[in-house]
Amino acid sequence: MTPRIVVTGTGVIASIGAGVSAFEEALWSGATGVKDSTRVAGHTFADAGEFDAKPWLGNKGVRVLDRGTRLLCIAAQMALTETGLSQDAVEVGDADLGMICGTMFGGIHSIAGFDWIGITDGPALVSPMDFPNTVINAPAGQAAIKHKLRGVNSTICSGLASGLYAIDYAAEFLRLGRAKYLLAGGMEEVWEEAAEGFRRMNLTSPKGTPRPFGEKRDGTAAGEGAGLWMLESEATAKSRGATPILEILGFGASHDAASGTGYQMSGKGATLAMERALEYSGIGPDQVACVIASANGNPAGDEMEARALTNVFGAWTSSLPVCAPKAALGECMGGSGALCAIVGGLSLLRHEIPPTAGFTGTDTNLKLSLQPQKISGEYAMINAFGCDGNNSSLVIRLWKS
Repeated sequence: MTPRIVVTGTGVIASIGAGVSAFEEALWSGATGVKDSTRVAGHTFADAGEFDAKPWLGNKGVRVLDRGTRLLCIAAQMALTETGLSQDAVEVGDADLGMICGTMFGGIHSIAGFDWIGITDGPALVSPMDFPNTVINAPAGQAAIKHKLRGVNSTICSGLASGLYAIDYAAEFLRLGRAKYLLAGGMEEVWEEAAEGFRRMNLTSPKGTPRPFGEKRDGTAAGEGAGLWMLESEATAKSRGATPILEILGFGASHDAASGTGYQMSGKGATLAMERALEYSGIGPDQVACVIASANGNPAGDEMEARALTNVFGAWTSSLPVCAPKAALGECMGGSGALCAIVGGLSLLRHEIPPTAGFTGTDTNLKLSLQPQKISGEYAMINAFGCDGNNSSLVIRLWKS
């Protein structure tokens, strides 16, 4: 019999708050983290500001961690503490405890800074202390060192779908019995390099206001954050007295790249990912209580997802509650899927989805709102679709034994 994979804890830090309670309160109040940056002059994005990692991580070893790694380590500390799996008091960490992290760039500021010095000043003046933060799996590796995670440690890079892919990858590892407990999710940091990249690719909203599915949507805003779930099998959770919160039910993926930066406007790939997630879960479209959308305000991407949702849900589409959290969180790239998954889990627990920040109307047939929407049912679908052709969809449900 296939083991049931459950969520027993959550760690999250984003532009709207640090910790589940603060994150949830801000999201349901309709707040947005998209604002003029106080760190990088001239840019509007959703960042976590000048946060202090020491309350969570202490003083030891923090100085060598770059911004994105600190975000990930903080989320990991939260999840480990909540689930009683913190390794702080032990000399050697648990070999069955690991991490699967999704990211698009890793430490992009570290990478750019290291390369810039090498190009402008020459290789002899590059600090070897900076190199460890330039590899894409550095955040997950540093988190493993910091938190004594001796189990499997993998980094998944699948563009905007990375965070959801990481959750599924971890769930499969647990089903195969290759680990007992895995932190799974994603992270991304935002600096001027990412914000400038968004601008040059014409992805950024000129008004500085993402309007996912909105009538006047004109682009998105770069964002940052880290979100992790502690995943384990039902049997493992029960053996240690942990209470499951949610169940990872089904996942679907596809790839339909039209170009390096363009969406496949037919929505066939996104449609297929959602259909596969439903099939794997053993449920029909009419059993889905809500959708946590991938939409970020990009006109083409939002249109594609709206079309794909109609392909899957048909006549039910116009009455299906939908939330687009990236209106509040910005486009957190490799971290977005994980952050949206956390939104989906909180929605099931509250029996309502949060408002879509700043929503004023839509030219689609989707049911969005500036107010929380009540939901009825136990299944939530989370989408993460990228312009590089990576499409992923996850179905979760409230835990019931």
